[in-house]
Amino acid sequence: MKIAFYYDSSFDWNDNDLETKGVGGSQLALIRITRELAKRHEVTVFNSTSREGVYNKVTYRHYSSWKLDEYWDVFISFRCSLPHKDVQALCKIHWCIDPGDNTVEKDLHYIDKIITISPFHTKLMGNIFHIDRNKFYEARLGVETEEYQQMMPKTKNQLIFCSAPERGLQHVPLIYSLIKKQVPDVTLVITMDYSLWGFEPGIEKYREMFKGMEGVRYLGKISRQQLIEEQKTSMLHIYPCDGPYEMFCLASMECQAAGTPTVATGQGALVTTVQDGETGRLIYSLPDYDQNFYQSFADAVIDLLINPIVLQKMSMKARERALSQYSYENLVKELERKIKEWCK
Repeated sequence: MKIAFYYDSSFDWNDNDLETKGVGGSQLALIRITRELAKRHEVTVFNSTSREGVYNKVTYRHYSSWKLDEYWDVFISFRCSLPHKDVQALCKIHWCIDPGDNTVEKDLHYIDKIITISPFHTKLMGNIFHIDRNKFYEARLGVETEEYQQMMPKTKNQLIFCSAPERGLQHVPLIYSLIKKQVPDVTLVITMDYSLWGFEPGIEKYREMFKGMEGVRYLGKISRQQLIEEQKTSMLHIYPCDGPYEMFCLASMECQAAGTPTVATGQGALVTTVQDGETGRLIYSLPDYDQNFYQSFADAVIDLLINPIVLQKMSMKARERALSQYSYENLVKELERKIKEWCK
């Protein structure tokens, strides 16, 4: 099949950036999905790249080069609306990643399916835009199993935060301080900044929050290889997400694949990405209305750190689930079967 992905974001990136300068979570997902599809299909990505060419069998073209008279078996608008209502394709799909993606309204009468990435995301989009449940196909984000096959020794009592800073990092200093009172040798590594999306790093105010705190390594943006190593060597992924904008949480699933369970709030899609008590722990409250939130979150982390048998069992469960149920290979094969049905 001839498959096109259309993504008109202004951020200049392509497949080659995954292993070099790094990309954000949605770009990573698109790169992994298109690489997998390109093993069996002719795949083109239209985006803002200034480096057109073929990478890992995927053709990258600037989105301005798309032409209305080009024909595709499948045309997928990714995080944006179709370039034209009369796109020439046997099957037209709108792939949502974001909460409240209002570009889906523009496409609604011209597309065959809407892809979402979690049960929470499907419900949210359906409720906001009053879309029939049958219009949706609920996919998910995934992990590249080869990246996580080789395990590494855990660094005792090391925690990791590896999501976008505005999604709860401001709560981590107090949580970390409470943990350190009970687990003095606890350490914390913090990765990611906004340069992954083509902006300025924008983390100075967050760095300042951790100034002078013992055992904290604030790394910001790092290479893909180093990120995976930090995920593998950490014991717990902490994520005090304070808003309902988490549609999946790829960072959590990657950490789980690395045998690093997540302790998080029960916000958004985290209730399905993390199996409470099995692959991590969820805190069903928020700091705005629960004065005990910080202590409750810290206690959940402490309880796992001081109970290595429980933590090891959770680590094995998290890893097994992530690698068996969330591999990109399986995700894409399922998607291919569905696309063939829709094309009929």
